[in-house]
Amino acid sequence: MKTKLLTRSLFFAAILFFAGSAKCQVVLSPVFTQVSLEARADFDYMHINHNDTISNPYGFHGKYFNFVVGGDLGEKFSYLFRQRIVANAGTISLFDNTDFLYLNYRPNKNWMFRLGKDALAVGGFEYDAAPIDVLFSTNYWDNFYCFQLGVAAAFKSNDGNQMLLAQIANSPSVYYGASLGMPTGAEWRSGLLAYSLFWTGTFGHFKTLYSVNMFERPDHGYMNYIALGHKLQYDKWDIYVDLIHHALAKDDWGKNFAIVSCLNVHISDDINIFAKGAYEQNHSEADFNSVDELDCLISSGNSHLTYGIGFEYNPSFCKDVRLHGFIANRDNRVENAAGNEISKTNTLTANIGITWHMNIHRMFMERGM
Repeated sequence: MKTKLLTRSLFFAAILFFAGSAKCQVVLSPVFTQVSLEARADFDYMHINHNDTISNPYGFHGKYFNFVVGGDLGEKFSYLFRQRIVANAGTISLFDNTDFLYLNYRPNKNWMFRLGKDALAVGGFEYDAAPIDVLFSTNYWDNFYCFQLGVAAAFKSNDGNQMLLAQIANSPSVYYGASLGMPTGAEWRSGLLAYSLFWTGTFGHFKTLYSVNMFERPDHGYMNYIALGHKLQYDKWDIYVDLIHHALAKDDWGKNFAIVSCLNVHISDDINIFAKGAYEQNHSEADFNSVDELDCLISSGNSHLTYGIGFEYNPSFCKDVRLHGFIANRDNRVENAAGNEISKTNTLTANIGITWHMNIHRMFMERGM
């Protein structure tokens, strides 16, 4: 009881201190250039047909609740922290739910060095979007454990339109603890690393997000990964096409790939209509012949066709709130090494939801606190 009382006292003291500091015109910037909470809640209705067995799960659920803090530490250092606030710990630990926790060092306008937890440097525009903004996703996106500890160095052109980044971090395969034969929480000691080279460029209305990557596997071989993201962007519309190829063996060309595309049409300042489609497959003989899942993004013999349409409504009187909805379909086919169908699943999803951002830093700045 005393412990709870002490904890509550300290919590309220911290609130009073923060509020008192704000009234004394303490400027949060640049130490805090971003302090925000963001959340998303959805209602999903699904019609699932798995080998002629029908199920219809539906209901409301909270999808994201994030706490974000970022800012500058002097002239050359900056930081970013984003934590998913959830009711239980992650698959491995509470730190599993930390997306970003890194420190940047910029000695000049061209160079940047980064240390900490960050997204793996992978190309493609679906991958690049914040998870809270991806309304329905591809299978590879669903299974990509992209937030990893590592180090990176980047060089940006003088005009800021191009950047080349090199990164060494933990491989996404570290999350497959059972296949690594390691106790829960020890996966980071597996010695599995990811090596990435990433390039982004802006050429007028045309933008690119390209990467070549090597993700170390549980058998200490590598999954080679190439992602080429292309985007045309105008005031009223934009479209991206992501071309992704990953290989487990030398003869895997054309066997493991994904094609993802999304068209946005901004019919007004408030309303966006979009259509999205993707095809993915893993027909690698190396994955069929292994006891381990060598490809951590899509299981051997699987192919997925995903497509759908949706809308986003950001009311002009409150841009921090977004209403969204979509109808999407995913066909999943599983084959054996001989190419014979083992199972087939069709999932139709109807969704409507709301996303909101509470920009605490901006609220303080606008009110002169």
